[in-house]
Amino acid sequence: MGTPIFYYFDNGQVDEFLAYRTTGEGEEVQLVSSASNPSYLYAPVIRVQKMPSVLDEKTAFHDKFMAIEVENIPSLVKVGAYKTLFEEPPLPLFAFKEGGEWIVGTFARIDDYEEASIFFYARAKEEPSGFLRYSYDKITETTYVKRTDEPGFHYIKVVKLTKPHPLVDF
Repeated sequence: MGTPIFYYFDNGQVDEFLAYRTTGEGEEVQLVSSASNPSYLYAPVIRVQKMPSVLDEKTAFHDKFMAIEVENIPSLVKVGAYKTLFEEPPLPLFAFKEGGEWIVGTFARIDDYEEASIFFYARAKEEPSGFLRYSYDKITETTYVKRTDEPGFHYIKVVKLTKPHPLVDF
């Protein structure tokens, strides 16, 4: 809706690159001074001198995305993974606690305009973590895993937020 959103984690350390890779037991992420190890992917750390005032922290967003609850996690997988049919990466899932239960959801567009995105979500009893593993052959059999190297499955990254998503209208 015209406002960039930044997700962040403040760990107090700054370096030149964020190095990351998927390992057998999850993900490995670290800040490093050089991009010299080819077994990692690197994202540069940009030190911004001054942010535009429009990006100052806001206490509330007035425009929010509509939310649609789907029946279960497999239904949510169908929303988040449809892009893989077009050889694009799946949409990430966002998870947060709301009223004592976990909400797991993803933003998906319903047409060609970004403003038409909807937050599709499902309620979950177990705490989401790592990746959601699924197979098109057995779409109803989804589970959260830390490994992404098991053949025959697809994986969707789960991003856990510390509080409910500020752009979602429940």
